[in-house]
Amino acid sequence: MYDEEYILDGLIYIVGGILSFWYTRNFLSPRYSDPKKAIIIWVMLYALFQIIYGQISSAYPLYDRFTHIIPYVVILSVLDYIFFEKNLPLQAFTVVSFVTGWEILRFTVSPLAHAILSLWNPFWGELVNEMVNREIWPTDKLMDYMLTLNRFALFAVLFICRGVQLGIFYVYLKVIHKNFISLNEELIGREIWYLIVPCVTALTIDLTLRLMAYSVDNSALMLIYNRVPETVALLPLVSLLLLGVIVSSVILFKGLYDFKEEEKKRLLIENQVGDVHKQIEDLQNIYRDMRGLKHDLRSHVAGLTAIARNHGLNNREEVQNYLTGLEHTANRLDFAYNTGNPITDIILHQAKNQANRSEINFTADFHYPADRDFDVYDISIIMNNALSNAIEAAEKIQGEKSIELRSYEKGSLFFIETENDFDGNLLPGENDLPLTTKEDKHLHGLGLDNIRRTARKYLGDIEIKTRAEKSRQVFCLTVMLYKSRPTE
Repeated sequence: MYDEEYILDGLIYIVGGILSFWYTRNFLSPRYSDPKKAIIIWVMLYALFQIIYGQISSAYPLYDRFTHIIPYVVILSVLDYIFFEKNLPLQAFTVVSFVTGWEILRFTVSPLAHAILSLWNPFWGELVNEMVNREIWPTDKLMDYMLTLNRFALFAVLFICRGVQLGIFYVYLKVIHKNFISLNEELIGREIWYLIVPCVTALTIDLTLRLMAYSVDNSALMLIYNRVPETVALLPLVSLLLLGVIVSSVILFKGLYDFKEEEKKRLLIENQVGDVHKQIEDLQNIYRDMRGLKHDLRSHVAGLTAIARNHGLNNREEVQNYLTGLEHTANRLDFAYNTGNPITDIILHQAKNQANRSEINFTADFHYPADRDFDVYDISIIMNNALSNAIEAAEKIQGEKSIELRSYEKGSLFFIETENDFDGNLLPGENDLPLTTKEDKHLHGLGLDNIRRTARKYLGDIEIKTRAEKSRQVFCLTVMLYKSRPTE
């Protein structure tokens, strides 16, 4: 191995170390505080490993054909553990996808080097013979000069092949990063494992093809390119297709994820529209009650006038009956809660009536924060979804059951809390939210997600807890809102 090749390998190690650090940083949270110092140490350790590995593979050629994958994966995993926060699924994906891409491209550029050298060697031989026959230089000097020239020619071939390998490898990593990084926060662990499977499959196929590309005949390695020339074109094509499978799986998964998010947004909008329709229906009922009250008041006033004209104040019992009827009519529009906002008054009024029909004890201590710039529509989304879920859960309980709603402020924070009895069955779902128990999980179970999305508009979030009280199981939902202006 010439000095030029050592220099080229050193450059490859440095570039590989930089790419591995950059690629990993896009997926994992760092432990380090100084990025420049971290990347220098990372590259040094990476290059040191590659040098040690190169020495071992030189001493044991068969080692380089398969088992080198294991220490390569180990060193990258160790570097991930040292420099980044623990996240096993993401760490596994970054290591496997990086190693797979690099190993496949090593095999991809090998036929390119073979093709270039196949053209160069005959030309080189003819050139040397021609110069010897013409006796342009003394044979000793000519051979020294030609050997030096051949060394640089071989170095140029290797440099071109390595450049192609690094260029394709960078594009491969860039495409994965572009189509994957946006899913980092909410991606579920088991779904990342699904993306690892194509990487492992592609790597296994690549290693199998590599082992088949070489055969041992009387202790001399014979390339398959010499036996089957078509493989010079077919093997790089297969390798690039393997990379395409990995990239396509990431892009496809992103497409499915985006479609799922769009579908969820559509269902959330439908849910919000349903809340608006419910509020409109409540307002229409109130309007009908007001018209009825107006008609009833006229009748009561006419009746009282007739009693006063015909009987004076002698018939007190009849007057009392009219007054009782009038009070009953007025009570139809008497809201039990005065929250400080008519919309939230209606929501609590409707929730209390629905709870009473289901024989659920309903209490509320809610006050609308008029001194803040919360959108009442957002508050109504939180209250509607929280109370609907609470009533639905409490209806499944036999015997005494209750729902409690309250709100309070702490400094710049505004809290909305609901507590309700439930059957104790709480299945874990996506994004730390309970899974709906309804059969059609695609169309239901969006209430809590809707509440969380609304809370996050105000830099807030939700907290879910359960507790046992004697024979009761209580579900507790806390919604925290911060600041006065929502963030889109």
